[in-house]
Amino acid sequence: MLFPMKRFRTRIKIKAMPCLRCGAKTATFIFWAALYAGVMKVTFLRSNDDEYAKELSMEPDNYTKWLMQGPVLGDDEEQVQSNSEWLEPDNATLNELEQRVNKVKETCHLRSLEGQTINSKEFFVDHAHNLVWCNIFKAASSSWLYNFNILGGYDKAFLARTRHTPLTLARRKFPRPTEEELRDAIDTPGVLSLLIVREPFVRLLSAYRDKLENITPPYYRKLARAIVAEHREAATKVLGPIKSFGPTFYEFVAYLISKYESGTLTFDEHWAPFYKFCSPCALNYTVVAKVETLSRDSSYVVQQLGLGDILGRKVVNRRTRIRTVMNKSRDGKNTSALIKHYFRQLDIDMLEKLLLIYGIDFEMFGYNSDIYRSYVRN
Repeated sequence: MLFPMKRFRTRIKIKAMPCLRCGAKTATFIFWAALYAGVMKVTFLRSNDDEYAKELSMEPDNYTKWLMQGPVLGDDEEQVQSNSEWLEPDNATLNELEQRVNKVKETCHLRSLEGQTINSKEFFVDHAHNLVWCNIFKAASSSWLYNFNILGGYDKAFLARTRHTPLTLARRKFPRPTEEELRDAIDTPGVLSLLIVREPFVRLLSAYRDKLENITPPYYRKLARAIVAEHREAATKVLGPIKSFGPTFYEFVAYLISKYESGTLTFDEHWAPFYKFCSPCALNYTVVAKVETLSRDSSYVVQQLGLGDILGRKVVNRRTRIRTVMNKSRDGKNTSALIKHYFRQLDIDMLEKLLLIYGIDFEMFGYNSDIYRSYVRN
């Protein structure tokens, strides 16, 4: 009787083996399927969040980071807009705008820059609304790209949900003009030509922090590595041990100076000097606006061309509201504190050499660089 029992138990054991293997395979499959589903869910949600942030952005390469972490230093628009209407300019505004245009012409003459070449590729020419604008990155480019997209016929609801960047959309409506087309447009009676500038070193520092300091956008990674490889040893002697993988502000400025002195400096669009980028000595601008007074300067342009009905009320969106509440950088410091912090890495010799590159911008557009001498090391 015992023998059959052994055979019976053995048979049961043998038959159970395949079931156990099936169970193991099933459990493994369920595990990997669940893991894959989890990863895809996280990726999808993150993608949706990023797309939402990008769709709100007028400057998509920076906005997602800005929205999630707080504003980056020197955001490219005036910090507070007190009124959502396009107000009539007062006499003080009119006089200041006239003085700015005259100052540009005066500096061009003093510096013998009247014969400079024209960089036509950064211009937008709107023949229908008699407006020409040179797009300087990091100087209200997001605001005016939005305006040009509205002028180009895009619906505001479409602009709020589209995945295309504002620059891509605007170029579809306003292709890059040739130099001859640009000259003809600006010299046409009734056309208003617009240039918007900002404090040169605030823009330079903003571009450095945005493109090179920490999470470098893919396009700038190669440049960041090259800067560190060339200037890290000298920077360490001045600043001590450096933990960051990206270049310090000292290294970035050293890179600009070394390239300038060797005659090999090719300016990136985010930190090219205004006077080189938008050819103000070769073209007659009607309006020289500033980021620091963007609200009233933009109102003047809108009023002069009668664009109020097309553009509607000033855009007061989530980004503007956050900026109003958080007039600080992402690490909690205000602009003045950040300027001091970064320029403290430089010495007076580096500042003087940096002004050889950007000094004409300070002079031409009425900014004062003297304050920086109190920030740098002796």
